[in-house]
Amino acid sequence: MAGARWTMHWEEAKVFDVNAVALGVDELDLMMAAGKALSQEVGHYTNNISQMGEVWFLCGSGNNGGDGFVAAEEFLATHAQNHEIQVRVLATHGEQKTLASRIVRARLIEGGIPIHVWDSGRWSLPLPTDRRILLLVDCMLGVGQGGPGESALPRGCIAEVMDWLDSRFEVGFPSVLACDVPTGWGSSRTMIADWTLTFHSDKIGLTLENGNVAPGIGPIRVAELPWPQETVDPGPGDLIRYPPLSSDAKKGDRGRVLVVGGGPYHGAPLLAGMAAARMGADLIHVAMPENAAQRADWPAEIIPEILPDKDHLSIVSVERIVERMEAGRGVQALVIGPGLGTDDETIAAVRRILVHAASKGIPTVIDADAIHAMPIASWPVDLVGVATPHLKEFKTWMGQVSPYEMFTEALKYSLWKTNGVDEENAALICTGELDELFGLGARYSVCEGGSPRMAMGGTGDLLAGAIGGLMAVGMSPWSATRLAAWLMRRAGEMAETELGPGMVASDIPLYLAKVLAQRLET
Repeated sequence: MAGARWTMHWEEAKVFDVNAVALGVDELDLMMAAGKALSQEVGHYTNNISQMGEVWFLCGSGNNGGDGFVAAEEFLATHAQNHEIQVRVLATHGEQKTLASRIVRARLIEGGIPIHVWDSGRWSLPLPTDRRILLLVDCMLGVGQGGPGESALPRGCIAEVMDWLDSRFEVGFPSVLACDVPTGWGSSRTMIADWTLTFHSDKIGLTLENGNVAPGIGPIRVAELPWPQETVDPGPGDLIRYPPLSSDAKKGDRGRVLVVGGGPYHGAPLLAGMAAARMGADLIHVAMPENAAQRADWPAEIIPEILPDKDHLSIVSVERIVERMEAGRGVQALVIGPGLGTDDETIAAVRRILVHAASKGIPTVIDADAIHAMPIASWPVDLVGVATPHLKEFKTWMGQVSPYEMFTEALKYSLWKTNGVDEENAALICTGELDELFGLGARYSVCEGGSPRMAMGGTGDLLAGAIGGLMAVGMSPWSATRLAAWLMRRAGEMAETELGPGMVASDIPLYLAKVLAQRLET
């Protein structure tokens, strides 16, 4: 599975860039590599045409625009003797938002390459009206738009420039090469591309469910970036996908988590609940059979849900749990399994709860004893969520079937769409000295590091709770699993530094919050 490529979420491009920088790659080197690849694509096109004319690089204010600046400079350098092709750089904004793109823009200016800047409805330098425009290179937004759909609708200067282009080329629009993804892709205002150069792998929305390229994308070419192989593993870049806090947030906006566990044990579900709370979820409910609940020392931030069962979960409690899942605004994540035990009645009850969660689309973490309720080597149809087996549980559940095979079947029999955001709906993390993460669409990565002391009991419950908390605040199962795995290992390192080998599982939730806060500030 090493080196697996999957259809990337647009935000993963930023995640991997940050991870690469953390691994020692210079951000400017990434931009140079992308720009050179883009320049080569332009060169292939111009080498195959005989007309005289111009190539216009349309550059936005972010890193996509920076790629365009580099490509324009590279193209000029490599085609300087071809006087039949001229280059113009058109910038949608007067300044760049990112350091790397500011550097390459300044280098263009220092090299005497003029930049036409959009300003108050006009270009700062006049553009010719008597020249044939052979190609527009669309570097206005790229994946900086956030994702395909109306959220990518061009606004402000970008929208104005698109209006101007429509007017300027009312008859005979030039060919368009899109950098990474076309501007406004998936919205009601899209820059239609004749072909698209994207980086590392395909992006969601560019290819249809049937495998055909979406209309308006043209043939897709993929260029490599100088990312170390470990770039696609969980890292600090995964924090980019953590949903930001809203200044006008109200209680419940950050989600409600329901942890179902306990019976033979009472500490495990509480640990899961504490980790979920430290991920920023607003409300944490823990449901336990009565006797386990009476033994528990309930933290103030956890809301007890005492089940009618006495010693272990059974069918008797399913109705109560379903009521909690549907009451009010419902629950935004379910964590089931910590400390449950494997009584036959318990496993039967878990199966009913999983069926209900799947029918309602409730993101679910299947942990510990609840994994015994999963169908052998199969993923429950349409269940959005994450399974968190350790190696022994993984082998018992999966047998000789690979996660890749299981998730391929899951996509086949589900209502989920391939090559889109649905491919982040399910994940599996096999925990151990090295965590292995598997997902739909051939997703695969590993997570390592942390403290040897994390081999103690309770850390699996913490991981399950952390994933549940992250899903409750709005992260997908795949992105939540990646971030939780990374946070757990960094929290273990921090806790060991401060507490030494005497740290215990209940120490870790505070350090989860500290790592989250520390990294969000940088």
